[in-house]
Amino acid sequence: MAIYLLHRLGLMDPVKARRRGLALLDGLPVAQAEQMADRLSAELLPLVRAEARAEISALRARGLCVLLVSASLGMVVRRLAEGLAADGYLASELVIVDDRCRGAYAGPVLEGRQKWVALNRFADDRFGRGGWTLVAAYGDSVDDVALLERATEAVAVNAHGGLARTAARRGWRRVAWR
Repeated sequence: MAIYLLHRLGLMDPVKARRRGLALLDGLPVAQAEQMADRLSAELLPLVRAEARAEISALRARGLCVLLVSASLGMVVRRLAEGLAADGYLASELVIVDDRCRGAYAGPVLEGRQKWVALNRFADDRFGRGGWTLVAAYGDSVDDVALLERATEAVAVNAHGGLARTAARRGWRRVAWR
């Protein structure tokens, strides 16, 4: 949890945070990592803003498929998606060998353009190539621009720095969920 918080508060470089997190998980039995993911998601779910929960409910009420797309580990993001009643998730996944976590990702880290690549692949597989539209996307980092710029409704959440400038320039909706 400490590494996650240091990263989210901008006090630790994201690459360094990922390396430290992977090092902590390397060699850990999957069952133990899953227990850690249970505890972390249980701590994070109450922190999700009421406004974010309301947006998810509103999107689902419109009949839209709601996914959490995150660079965070899938074992945590899955639990968050379930707790928020999202339809699913896309996240960075760990290499698992012989029921043990390895200090490596099984594929790309879903950040920046990789979020769009993963979402595009998922949606093409689920709805057919060209049979879907990214109706809404929410992002809280400049790394989310590649996904936001492809959405009909782009929403910059608690935007600052590069994301705030991009949102203003492109006329995206901005929300402050504090």
